[in-house]
Amino acid sequence: MTPGTALDQRSSKQLLTIQYLRGVASVMVVLHHIRNPWPNLYNPLEKFAMGEAGVDIFFIISGVVMYVSSRVESPAVFAGLRLIRVAPLYWILTLCAASLLLLSGGAKPGFALVNDVMLSAMFVPHHSSIFPGTIWPVLNPGWTLYFEMFFYLIFAIGLLFRKPLLISLCLISLLVAFGLFVSTDESIFHSYTHPLLMYTHPLMLEFAGGIVLGWLFLSGMTLNVWLLLPMGFVALFAVHALQLPHLFLLNGLCAALIMVGAVAAERSFKMRDMGWLRLLGDASYSIYLTHALTLFVFRRLFLRLPLEGPLQFASFAILAATVSLLVGFVVYFKVERPMTRWLRSQFLTVFAVARGGTGRRLPESGSSVSMVQPLGE
Repeated sequence: MTPGTALDQRSSKQLLTIQYLRGVASVMVVLHHIRNPWPNLYNPLEKFAMGEAGVDIFFIISGVVMYVSSRVESPAVFAGLRLIRVAPLYWILTLCAASLLLLSGGAKPGFALVNDVMLSAMFVPHHSSIFPGTIWPVLNPGWTLYFEMFFYLIFAIGLLFRKPLLISLCLISLLVAFGLFVSTDESIFHSYTHPLLMYTHPLMLEFAGGIVLGWLFLSGMTLNVWLLLPMGFVALFAVHALQLPHLFLLNGLCAALIMVGAVAAERSFKMRDMGWLRLLGDASYSIYLTHALTLFVFRRLFLRLPLEGPLQFASFAILAATVSLLVGFVVYFKVERPMTRWLRSQFLTVFAVARGGTGRRLPESGSSVSMVQPLGE
């Protein structure tokens, strides 16, 4: 559990499906990028993009967990803990990405690259000089963090006025409504004349839906509709297999079904604590951020092998997924977890001193199932 975001004991035990879905969503995104149309790689699944919905699941999870675990925090504690949770690992891997791009010739040293790195590190959407025509950070998966950090800002405003549910829903609804008048293109990377307009994209509604679902969960008003969990995955597979139009909207709807079913399952069953799946959820942020770098290196090494056709793709998919998960776990255990724990401890100590607090201290540990993670979420 993120320090300072203690759930009541009942709720913290009832979020195992959320933690499991974090892990599942991270694997979905990894598999989605493995089947990207890589040059010189046979790819029978180029148009089957079901894994991209892992991001939609992450966004809804973010809203659920944010409301359940952080609705009573002060804005200062909330902002400090979210920054500690998200930024340090992202900054480290952004520098790694810039280094790889320089070594591979994908970027040239100079002001443009420094500007890209600085804006990426500050979570500021910008037109990339490395990937022309796109609004990309240096570390590609970081585009979701643009949305995450903006959502944190909106939620912090709600905390400031002690109405996180109402204010978050109103602000997000107004932004998306405004977006209807400035863009009709469903691509968040190519449709806007100004990068900040990406915050008017319908993806923002997934955070709002998560907040509402978190509120329903705490209110005990969720229905016994746990079958929506498997049905959501079946529907997601079907819409991508059939290549239906407006997939970005259908991804969100299917992800919503999955999350409603997951929350209902928490109320309907005594969830079994499967350690390996919970661990996958714990490491989901590291897996998500590192997999692009892992695939960048691994593909170049793999293409040296004398393979082609279905055997090439099957070998690449299995090995790339395995290596991506292994790298993610190593980074989680060796970098993310110890670094985050130390920074949390330092922040809470300094915050307590600054507030003149020598008595009651914010909790520093607890159940991992309520840990607020981006896209990680």
